[in-house]
Amino acid sequence: MKNNEQEIDQLIDQELLVINGFINNGSGDEAYQRYTSLITKLENTINNKTDNKIKAKVYISFAYFLFSVAEFQSFFEMLIKAQKYGYSRDEIENLLVEAFITPNLNEFKNIYDANIKFLISNKYIHVNNIPEYQELPFWLLPTGTLNEYYMYDKEQKLIQEKISLYKYQRINPVPAIEAFSDYLLFEDWNWYNILTYTNSIKKTNKKTYVVINTINKFLSCLQGALLDDKIISNVKFFDNYEVLQDYFINTSAYLPRNFINLVDKSEKGKDIITRIHESRIHKDNRKGNRILLSVCIPSYNRGNRAYNNILNLLQSYYDEEIEFIISNNGTQNKTKVYYDKIKEIKDSRIKYFAFDENKGFSVNLCKACELASGKFILLLSDEDLVNLIVLPSIMNTLNSSKTELAMMKTSTTSQYKFADLQSGRGKDALLEFMLTSNYMSGLIFNTKLLKQYEGIQYIKDNLKNSVCFYYPHMYWELLLCQYGDVRTTSTTLILEGKPEKADIGIDENEMNSPTTIPNYANIESRMDQHKDFTSIIRNLEICLQDSDLLRQMYFKLCIKTLYLSTLSIQVHYKKENRHYNQLIQLLEKTWELCSNEEFYYQNISSTNSNYKYDVDLVFQYYQHFKKNL
Repeated sequence: MKNNEQEIDQLIDQELLVINGFINNGSGDEAYQRYTSLITKLENTINNKTDNKIKAKVYISFAYFLFSVAEFQSFFEMLIKAQKYGYSRDEIENLLVEAFITPNLNEFKNIYDANIKFLISNKYIHVNNIPEYQELPFWLLPTGTLNEYYMYDKEQKLIQEKISLYKYQRINPVPAIEAFSDYLLFEDWNWYNILTYTNSIKKTNKKTYVVINTINKFLSCLQGALLDDKIISNVKFFDNYEVLQDYFINTSAYLPRNFINLVDKSEKGKDIITRIHESRIHKDNRKGNRILLSVCIPSYNRGNRAYNNILNLLQSYYDEEIEFIISNNGTQNKTKVYYDKIKEIKDSRIKYFAFDENKGFSVNLCKACELASGKFILLLSDEDLVNLIVLPSIMNTLNSSKTELAMMKTSTTSQYKFADLQSGRGKDALLEFMLTSNYMSGLIFNTKLLKQYEGIQYIKDNLKNSVCFYYPHMYWELLLCQYGDVRTTSTTLILEGKPEKADIGIDENEMNSPTTIPNYANIESRMDQHKDFTSIIRNLEICLQDSDLLRQMYFKLCIKTLYLSTLSIQVHYKKENRHYNQLIQLLEKTWELCSNEEFYYQNISSTNSNYKYDVDLVFQYYQHFKKNL
């Protein structure tokens, strides 16, 4: 057997001598064909007993030939095989240093330094120790194809895998488990995998936090080609879990809750995010400077409801994104102990305030909103609960809106069933949405706009206006529609609770009477509300500039007043067993106000033709409501 192997080795040596002859005579094509034929024989399974040194000799010989004719792709393939069969690593390194490393050294160093500067200046990288160029563990060996290299391990003196900078697979946007949150990606070092996912995620306007297992190999790739924002953006790199944890503990950045693990099947990332969340909800650890949503809950004499509401909200896995504000309107009944329990909860997301005495619903609501630090305010009655399952979808809509939202109206289990719509600020928003928010829970207002246009202060200064007293949120709706877009969503955010008689419009000494008409719902109050809404509408900035819009808004107000009066008659007055004619007379009172010529001239338009046209339209609705009594 040994004689057979020796014979094969001798034949190979002879063939190499023949090939060298062709090379020396300038017959490169013939030499190439003889090399390929020899390699084929060498790799044939029949001859797999050939001595490794002989194999290495053939591959290195062919490699040198390929290098001489600038066939670099094949050159590296042969060089790697020579390396595999034990050819001197030192000699291979000397060749590589002379032919590939030294000629590119300054250029690669400049590219690496520029890329590191790019990552640092954009705050894309958070690494304990960024090595200098000469400290990188890998060289890049150019193949002759743009941005394609072999990686060379300096310590082991081995050519490793071929890489293509910065190519990636174009895939559909990565599905999100949690609609609002960013992504946490775990990868060993490979830029191809990283860019495949980060560029897909970027399409959804989300950020990717990347934990790199082999950071120095990852950084070694940066000597080959320049990065820019088209290649990588909306990303942060970390070299280990501890640095990731320190970053989130020391900032108010929102926690990523969509996980992609390309390294192993462990859930260590989820565990770390959970641990950070638990740290953040401790009162001493809150930053509180990036709150997106303030859930504002005015409450009075219903501490048990408020307490259960807070317990539900605390199940949310948001921390820096959200806050829960309870304003207790001077409760003195037996439920006061529950407000004390809320006050004692050690959770950084809770803000609690209590008046010494009842200041009225509107003042209490205003106080809750004054305490809000979030970009948006969600109004919530203490009897209603937030549907935490769909909250991420609502948060995502608020955070990703490409226009300035003044208001978002979410659906509830009974009161509101909206379609998915959006109207532009001003006339469109007002005519689409004005006077449609009697029910408070589920309304979301832009905090900046609400405070910029003094919506809260207006309510406190005008409590004699019945709208401000009973429906401050409806004034805010009118106000903010002027200055930002308005959206409605079919997503049911509010799970309505069972209402109690302790309503803002029922006097406490009347609660036991089954036929007592709430103050806000009697016909006289409906008429006062009509007058007060008229006063508000005519003084809106947009109506002072657009008289036609004022007329359209007043028409909608008349329809609303007639509808609410009809509702009051059907729900409350009929319980008092009044005669039909008496009920008709109540609705006629409302009609007389809506059609009052003097009132119209003073507040809407002094033009007689406008009055006649508008009153005729309102009359048709009056007739309709009258028939339904």
